[in-house]
Amino acid sequence: MASGTALAALALAVLPRLDLLGRGLIPVLQALVPALCLAAAVVSMPLALGRRRVPALLLLSGAVLGLLPTLVPVAGLPAASAAAPITVFSVNVEHSQADVAALADTIKARHADVVVLVEVDEQLIGDLLARGVKGTLPYRSQTVTPGDTAGTAILSRFPLKHESRIPVAEGIEAFDHPSVVIEHPRFGTIRVAAVHPHAPVVDGADKWRSILGSIDAWQSTRTDIPMLLAGDFNAGHAHPAFREIAADFTDTSAAAGIFPIPTWPATGRFPAFTAIDHILVRGLAATGWQRVPVPGTDHYGIIATVTGIEPGRP
Repeated sequence: MASGTALAALALAVLPRLDLLGRGLIPVLQALVPALCLAAAVVSMPLALGRRRVPALLLLSGAVLGLLPTLVPVAGLPAASAAAPITVFSVNVEHSQADVAALADTIKARHADVVVLVEVDEQLIGDLLARGVKGTLPYRSQTVTPGDTAGTAILSRFPLKHESRIPVAEGIEAFDHPSVVIEHPRFGTIRVAAVHPHAPVVDGADKWRSILGSIDAWQSTRTDIPMLLAGDFNAGHAHPAFREIAADFTDTSAAAGIFPIPTWPATGRFPAFTAIDHILVRGLAATGWQRVPVPGTDHYGIIATVTGIEPGRP
């Protein structure tokens, strides 16, 4: 018993620290780490009550060590200014199948200032704008790439300038990763970039890791103005590649606590178990974060409010 629980505890403790692919198996298992750690903690309780204290302690220790890297960092968060916040809404619309009316209602009801749409086509964008969204979000990123999952778009209340898309390694087929610079009336210029790496499944694991590395390399050279990086990362804090990117940012979900709130899947037999949709900010402060249901897509939408950093504070 002790040897078996020791191996299980070791696997839990090591898994979120492995920057390996294993043909996609390791990233997929890493997405399950919070659930696996919770299960291990639950199993340790009857073991302890049954006076199998050593196996119980081993399993609980492995669960704690495995869970720690997956928590949303909250220490040292920048102090928010008193200025009115920017509201950001991001959602993967799953092959443009999301309910357009519900999307439009959410954008208008939440007074969204910036919207990131992943897996979107021009038809859905046109339908969305025709439902009154164009009046509040008159500016947008470039025409999306046609294809089932390729399109990613940024809509904005504020004027914007187009930048080149985030580049990826030569020979890697990637989805859209648009970047724009918005002109905010209070906070000045802010870079907004939207991302959507391939999922690390089937033949996509190598692309997934390469694209996350490209995003990290790109953002590290764009420190001239505040940045907002949002979208479906197909990764979370349980993945070392995501933590490399997030280390330079504040994850706005920190406003909701240290435990990552799952955003996928929003449909199906099982409840959401992994947090792969994110809104990250640098040079800005997060003041709020919520998960919202969007009919027609297998992802929850996420809404963050961000503002400037209080002068004289980090």
